[in-house]
Amino acid sequence: MRYAAGALLLLSPLLAAAQLDTQQVQKTSLPLERWFDGTVEAVHQSTVSAETSGRVQELLVDVGDRVPAGAVILRLVSTEQRENLNQAEAALAEARANLDVETLNYNRAREMSERQLISKADFDKVTGTFNTAKAREASAEAALNAATQRLSYTEVRAPYGGVASARHVELGEAVHPGDPLMSGFDPDAMRVEVSLPQAVAALVREIRQARVVTGDDSDIVPAQLILFPVADPATSTVRARLELPAQSGNLYPGQFVKVAMTIGKTERLLIPASSVLYRSEVTGVYIVVNGVPILRQVRLGNRFGDAVEVLAGLATGESVALDPVAAGIEVVKTRDTQHE
Repeated sequence: MRYAAGALLLLSPLLAAAQLDTQQVQKTSLPLERWFDGTVEAVHQSTVSAETSGRVQELLVDVGDRVPAGAVILRLVSTEQRENLNQAEAALAEARANLDVETLNYNRAREMSERQLISKADFDKVTGTFNTAKAREASAEAALNAATQRLSYTEVRAPYGGVASARHVELGEAVHPGDPLMSGFDPDAMRVEVSLPQAVAALVREIRQARVVTGDDSDIVPAQLILFPVADPATSTVRARLELPAQSGNLYPGQFVKVAMTIGKTERLLIPASSVLYRSEVTGVYIVVNGVPILRQVRLGNRFGDAVEVLAGLATGESVALDPVAAGIEVVKTRDTQHE
């Protein structure tokens, strides 16, 4: 009875080990990829410049601020522009008053001309004065519109919604037309540009599949892949542009990312990433042979979602324990039982 009990005690960890969840290692057909360094760019990025002269009166936005489209980001002192506007309004009022008088004179002269009470020369003179008054009114209206536009230039507005990336002026600084004021970009519309060897570009042009890998190892599938129709004669490379979906993570212009370009198909040995055990400098998995977990050191490659590629250490058909912690516990139990 003692022997039977001891045998059962010895076999119990093996029976438990046999219940470990395992997965048979098989090769999977996956895209063959070439990796390149890409640079993130903003689809909408620009520098707002001054369109009138003035002194910076108020800074409403600083670097890093999120700005809605059309919001005022900077104000200039508008004293001169307001005076010009007042003068333009007064000139228009004068032109309209003069036109009203000349309109009455023209109507009276036309009636008298129809009744042949004035000569044709006198009527032509009145008509010319009337047309001159109309032209002056039109000129005054144009001057008013221009003055209004110049006044609006003292309030600098965001051309689109985005984030301020640089401020080029200080409070109280005098600016002139063309001087840069503020730079910004739209973080919701980003793209990646990368240079490809001509041979790779020819394959990418046919397959048109790629992915962008960010710093946190997350994949972004581009909404559109564009290859430039010309090659750079200095580097013999072809530029590729990957338009990213809207709101594609925390990317910013100038950031470097990895770009995986698909150039064909290949067979890869994949296992779940959760089955990998990291112990000091050893990377391994537990394979299960006849119900017994055995630690096997492996060399890993790239990660594909929840799976990771095994470059060395495993063969097709072997069974891998999905829970390395549970497998390690079973190994310890088995070792302790054998020592007893």
